[in-house]
Amino acid sequence: MRKKSIPMSKIPAALGLVALVLTVVLCNVPRVQAALKVDMQEKGTLALRLPEDESSMATDMARITGADGTANGELNVHAWKVADMQDTGKYELSEAFGGLGAESGAWREMGLSEDGWKNLSEAAVALVYELDQEGNPVGEPRIPATYERAIHVGEDGKLAEPETFTGMDLGLYLIMVDRADSPKYTYTFSPVIVSLPWSVHQYDETSQDDAWQYRREAFLKPAQAPRYGSIRIVKTLTEHNVSQGDVTFVFDVVARESAEPDAKIVYSNVVSLTFSGTGTKEAVLEHIPAGAVVTVTEVYSGANCEVTLSDDGSKTVTAEGDPIAFAFENAYDEEAKNGYGVENRFRYDTERNTYQWTTDRQDMAGAGAGEAQAGE
Repeated sequence: MRKKSIPMSKIPAALGLVALVLTVVLCNVPRVQAALKVDMQEKGTLALRLPEDESSMATDMARITGADGTANGELNVHAWKVADMQDTGKYELSEAFGGLGAESGAWREMGLSEDGWKNLSEAAVALVYELDQEGNPVGEPRIPATYERAIHVGEDGKLAEPETFTGMDLGLYLIMVDRADSPKYTYTFSPVIVSLPWSVHQYDETSQDDAWQYRREAFLKPAQAPRYGSIRIVKTLTEHNVSQGDVTFVFDVVARESAEPDAKIVYSNVVSLTFSGTGTKEAVLEHIPAGAVVTVTEVYSGANCEVTLSDDGSKTVTAEGDPIAFAFENAYDEEAKNGYGVENRFRYDTERNTYQWTTDRQDMAGAGAGEAQAGE
């Protein structure tokens, strides 16, 4: 198989927590060796697929973006040959992974338990990458991948190239898939150890089928982590009467899953900006779900001010780049009535779809909580 060079700027995250498991068709672990000899003239084939019971998630994976920002559904897969297969069905560690022999509990012949295979996988990753304090790989791999290739998720949520790796040398492989981002979600993958070839007898010692099979299928089992963005409310006061004191402006922020008016609210907040003179101030709101459609409404414009610019149209939050900006402008109104701003605190009640007044600042933690200065 001709190897394709792929930059490894993205790496799997949270290996210890296993956010995305690459599982094989036979879910048990090998117990004993098959009886037949391995045909050392054969080559192995590893086909990767997406689970059919996660169709909505797989469809979103088609929106995974590449380095140029366009959606291409691309997943980068890397394979390291940890050990060579012998004709007896046993393995001999490759030179680059010889250190695994010294890892307690990491390497045994085919009598590994389920935890043993996991330990072996983690120990192999530790040889390939430097690990941070949480056990996550950082930087570029210290051992070049034996095989690597990009595969693509189609609009139907299926891999366009299920025959991912062909012509593989026989052996035991560490398979890793890079982290990938769609506009709304992040997908991560855990490492896995795959044997080529494999035998039913390896996984079920009661089976009489000890023939070696040189083609293997493995299913990617996705797990999503939502991505977040932020917005910026920019308020400019062009005219101000100092004798009227401070001027407070209050904004209602609502984010929905889509542009539909009855779409689910995923974020809600009330914020305020207070001016003692002319100028520009801003408020930045973070941790808003990416892909959400946000509307900012100026609900109070100060007792002596009139709105001269109102950017109250809906905008979609993105996880990359600068925060989405909403601009508002006010000027002093000679004919307005006197008034003042008093500080109230509100917490959004998602069940009642309304704001509840509270005097406890600590009770306002989390998304959906906000502070407002409401004018009278």
